[in-house]
Amino acid sequence: MPESKNDFRKALGSVIEARGREATRSVGRSREHLLLGALTKRPN
Repeated sequence: MPESKNDFRKALGSVIEARGREATRSVGRSREHLLLGALTKRPN
């Protein structure tokens, strides 16, 4: 029983980690778009 709990926690942790990475990746992309937009809109 304790072994299966450990396995479950490991699996859950890896899933949360993967989702966190995906979230930070998408946030980075959106910020990149905002940054590019600000740079292109700025008159030189």
